[in-house]
Order: sequence, then structure tokens, then C-alpha cells
Amino acid sequence: MTNQPPPDGASADGSAQGGSAPDGSVPAGPAGKPSRRSILRASVTGVTAALAGGIGAGAAFASPSDTSVPLPAATGPHPVGTRTFHLVDDRREDPFAPTPTPRELMIQVWYAAAGHRGLERARYLTPGLEPVVERRFELPEGSLGSVRTGAWQDAPAHPRLHRAPVVFFGPGRQDPAATGTAFAQDLASHGYVVIGVNHTYDGPTQFPDGRIIPQDPATGDQALLRKYSDVRAADLSFVLDVLTGQRATRLPAEFSRAPHHTGFGVFGHSLGGSAAAEALRTDQRFTAGACLDGALQTDAVKTGLGQPFLLFTEPMELPTWTDFMAHHTAWGRRMVLAGARHYSFNDLAALGVGLRLDQAWTAERHARFFGTAEGRRSQAVTGAYVRAFFDHWLRGRATTSPSLDAPDADYPEITIGWTSGN
Repeated sequence: MTNQPPPDGASADGSAQGGSAPDGSVPAGPAGKPSRRSILRASVTGVTAALAGGIGAGAAFASPSDTSVPLPAATGPHPVGTRTFHLVDDRREDPFAPTPTPRELMIQVWYAAAGHRGLERARYLTPGLEPVVERRFELPEGSLGSVRTGAWQDAPAHPRLHRAPVVFFGPGRQDPAATGTAFAQDLASHGYVVIGVNHTYDGPTQFPDGRIIPQDPATGDQALLRKYSDVRAADLSFVLDVLTGQRATRLPAEFSRAPHHTGFGVFGHSLGGSAAAEALRTDQRFTAGACLDGALQTDAVKTGLGQPFLLFTEPMELPTWTDFMAHHTAWGRRMVLAGARHYSFNDLAALGVGLRLDQAWTAERHARFFGTAEGRRSQAVTGAYVRAFFDHWLRGRATTSPSLDAPDADYPEITIGWTSGN
């Protein structure tokens, strides 16, 4: 078993951000590359299926058995539904594709559901992606197929969903959007619509026609990492265009949104957090954002942002955080989670407990991924602060706990490392 630093790991100089896969065993490039014509044909099929209610109802998205490893339960009052959609941006060529093709994405939407009678639980990952992600993290074979989500596949939307605030989520470098499922389910249970974006080639993606595009190789090249971050930000703006009806492709009516005075939220883990900052910098429709332990590959480190921004990090320092905090004059906070490491900030932290990674991995590897913080607690604390942040900025709700302004006795592992604005 190899013991390289966690991928996307926050090294002291940020050079490992978006870096090495744990085992290096995932194929470096895409397999079965389609022609431009086949991609366009697939996009029409995928979008048609999406508009009919999401591409999750078939056997490829069947529910896992109940003898499984559960994700943390959502804390809100609403049951959660989820659907997946295939989108094609006909205004952009994919900069990472081996042949000229439009940029195509898979997105997953989590939302408050009206009910779930007769429905199945959603899979955590498509069957095609499970072995890809297992190899990447050196997880026991078949383990991700046993993960039990709390969302119901293709559930009917709550009748007031059109009033719900919308938040986008971006995963870490080389990761699928599903690695933020616990955060997404919890936000959705409290009435948010959460859109997870799979950034093709940057992370692994499976399309409705069965194509599996694995993640690009790990890299420490800062220019390439900046490119990935910039493309992710453009992906987010494209999906927001679709959401707000500015493209020919439309989402079902219950998910479509007119621009709202509170705007849209965006957050992400690792490189997903960098892309969140870049999206805020380049697209003013995004009005509040958060970065979960990611080096910031964006010019925002030189200028700050005009919108509120939350840094939620492990107890270490990165130059991009220091530079950003020095230049950001709008509302800003840095929350530091004691004992955490880079993968304390997504699903792997909580799943690692259920999958007994403390036994499957070496002690040294386990510590480099998760530190000394207990995984389920890390996920719960991070999720609570993220929700408090978006409640404040997208809903105008003042939260008493967790506090964004002072130490909180209910969260003793959190210290406030930086404040800006009021």
C-alpha cells in the first residue's frame, strides 16, 4: 500500500493542492473517447431524459441494499429527493477533451421532497464510478456500493421548492460531486436546493450512455491547477445559466429559478473551494461562498472579493489563505477545525468510520487523511457552519449556534482565525 499525501492535500506551500492520487492506479486518461457526433447525439438523449424527470430511475441508479454503511442523517424536517442531469455547453469547447467537443457535464440536484412512497434510495455513485473512486482512495473493493444515502431517487419536489435558496457544490480535485452528499442532503432537508457539479476530466464522470471519463492525472503544476479552477468556475456559471433559463437547455420547472435579490451560494472542498472564489470574482450572480480547506487558485488572493466568504480549514497555513485574508475587505471569516486534515471536510471523513478505514489503512495514512479529529464529528461540525453561513447570507437568518462571530461552547474544536467586515 502506498502512502502518498492525500490528493488535493493542503501542503505548506500549496504545491500539493490538486495533487497526487493515493495509489496512482486510476487511469490517467479517458477511455473509449467518442467522436463529436456521438457526443452530440448522447447530449440530446441525456438532456431529453433529464427533462423527463432526471436520469436516475433506471437500473444503473438502483438503490443499494439496506445492509450498508449509512451517510450521516440529515438534520432538517424535510425528506430529500435527488435527480441527475446531463448538460452540454454548446458555446464552449472542452479544453481537456482529446478531440474538439462541446463541454458536457453531469450535475446532481438535492432538494426537499414532497414524499417518497414507493421510491428507492439513491445510490451514492453510479456502478461505473464506484471502482474508479475505490482505487483512487485505496478503499476495500465493493465498499462504496454499500454506502447508503438518505435521498430518494427522483422523488417529487416539495410544492414550495421554487422559493428555496440555491447553493452550488464543487468537489475536490479528481473527486466526483457525490463526495459532498452528506452536506447536500443536510442543506436540502432544511429547504435548500443544492447542485453538485461533476467537472469532467478534472474528476471522474459517468454519462447516461455508459461512457466513463476518469479523472485526469494528479498534478502539482500551479498553472494547470489554475486552469482547472478557471474551467470549474465557467462550469458553475454555465449551470447557473441553465438554471435561470438563459440557455436552450432547461431544467424541469420546479428547479428553474429567476434571478433573486439574495443571489446564489457556492461552496466546495479543496479545488472546489478555489472555484467557488473564482465564480464569485467573475460572476456577480453568486453572492456568498465558502472554501473547505482548499488552496485558492484565483486572482481573488490579490484583490479579495466583494461578497462574503468563509474559509473553513485545518490548523495550518497556506500562502494563498494569507494573501486572500490580507486583501479581502468584505465580510469574511476563517474557522479552524482542531485536529483536522484535508479529508476531514467531505464524506470520506464520516464514511471512513463506517468503512473502518482505521483498520483498512495504515495508521500513518489514516492520520494524513483525517488527523486526530473523529470523522463523523468533523463532517457534522463543518456542515453546521456551512449551513449557518448560508442561512445568514441567503435567508437573512441570524444564527445563535454555531456562531459566526464568537467562540461557541457547542463547538469547542473551532477557533476563529480571521475576521473581516460585519
